Amino acid sequence: MGIINLLVEGEIDEFVARKLVNVVGHQVGSCYGKKGSGYIKNKIRDFNKSANNVFYLVLIDFMDTGCKCPPEVISNWLPFKNDLMLFRVVVREIESWIMADRNNLAKFLQVNVEKIPQFPDNENDPKQKLINIARTSRSSNIISAIVPEQGSTAQVGKLYNSEISRFIYTFWDIYAARENSPSLDKCLKNLEVIQ
Repeated sequence: MGIINLLVEGEIDEFVARKLVNVVGHQVGSCYGKKGSGYIKNKIRDFNKSANNVFYLVLIDFMDTGCKCPPEVISNWLPFKNDLMLFRVVVREIESWIMADRNNLAKFLQVNVEKIPQFPDNENDPKQKLINIARTSRSSNIISAIVPEQGSTAQVGKLYNSEISRFIYTFWDIYAARENSPSLDKCLKNLEVIQ
């Protein structure tokens, strides 16, 4: 079992990273970031220096990078990566990985499973897709929690983070999700080989 520190963009990313680390049998050390992609881009080389002594799992949403492809993110942001640095580009956004567990998400959102994309890594805006799916829920509680109020300038509902984190901790099946998300599968494979 290894101790793995986290460097993430936001709160939902932290929930996902914690569950990934725990499910494969490791322990989470400290969590850094939660200040957006710009913070990670500016600090990644500093964190890489510390990755001589301790593992880091870094999750960055591909759609926040401005790069043409995930390998370009790594080569531009961190061309010389230390061995203990697990720098993973989430394709396209953390909600892709969440939607990849189609059956459990459909039950949680109280929608037909056919509404959940089969290939969430291909969605242009996964967070918006998840919110639009929630709009069709049979549960008014889900709608009011996840969907922004009509006329609001908010991008998500008032309880979006708490509801999505509840799904992650309680219902999200990572092993089912990895079957529908190649980028999640690659991240898990990196974690599984750590001794």
